[in-house]
Amino acid sequence: MARKLFKSKVCQEFFYEVIGEYWLDDDTYVMLCQDMIDADGDEYHLEVEYHKDENKITYTRVYEYETINAENFVSTDIKKGMEEYILRQCGVLSNDNAYITKSFPLELKLEVGLDVTIDELSDWLNNLSVEVSSKLADDRIKLVKIELYN
Repeated sequence: MARKLFKSKVCQEFFYEVIGEYWLDDDTYVMLCQDMIDADGDEYHLEVEYHKDENKITYTRVYEYETINAENFVSTDIKKGMEEYILRQCGVLSNDNAYITKSFPLELKLEVGLDVTIDELSDWLNNLSVEVSSKLADDRIKLVKIELYN
């Protein structure tokens, strides 16, 4: 069986090949990619993990003696393909549905007391929760994840 490949649309010769995938525990699905060489000549491989309990996907460069967050090293087009694939593997997405990302700005207008400190406002904003809902009921559309960016 052919291994899954994720190719960049921008740089066709750049790709990640899945060489293994498994459930690490009940909440963590791991996808391993081939060994690669970084700009310094060091060998690493990419691990993409889905954390079911947090509904979160992480990207990690794994070197012989250290690991680093690889979120910013993987291109957006490859990430979308990897996320769709790993969510299908974990049963979060059905094979007969599309995985679509829709971004839109969120603006808050707040009335803030003059005695509120910057730290208090920052804490309040960091603990803010936003609810997303639709007035239309359609069981063919399911919200998979919401991300708020600071």
